[in-house]
Amino acid sequence: MTDDRPPIVTYHAYPPIPTRRFDWCAFRDGEEELGNYGWGPTEEAAIQDLHEREAEEYTDTRQGPHPDLTAPGGAS
Repeated sequence: MTDDRPPIVTYHAYPPIPTRRFDWCAFRDGEEELGNYGWGPTEEAAIQDLHEREAEEYTDTRQGPHPDLTAPGGAS
């Protein structure tokens, strides 16, 4: 199955707070206003957090896990 979702955009936020857990942010291009963000200490961790949040959101609709979100090597 192909991934027809918008590409993921990341940026190095580096907020002025004591923890580095929120240094990177990831979101889908054009979906910034929806508020679905992934955060992490690294770019990769932020992308993984976004994928996990997307999988939770899709499952919460009671449709079961989305094949693109659970496939080995998942979409990025």
